Amino acid sequence: MWRGNEDVLVTDLDDELVLMHAGRSEMFSLNAAGRLLWQALPASEETLMDLLRRTFGLGDVQARSDVSAVLHELVARDLIRKG
Repeated sequence: MWRGNEDVLVTDLDDELVLMHAGRSEMFSLNAAGRLLWQALPASEETLMDLLRRTFGLGDVQARSDVSAVLHELVARDLIRKG
């Protein structure tokens, strides 16, 4: 199960979602797919892939690749955690 880091502040700016890690003073902007995944947390990777498939009409391979890329980037920036 993936969860957002409690130290992350979220600001909705209409066309993008901006995340700020309070402890690191870093900002990160999410596109429509990233926003959708963030707002679904906490969730499993399979749930997130299903969400992308249904919302954007993606195939299994593309949904898995996109979810993996977003999760990898969010983990690298300490914005989400598994557990």
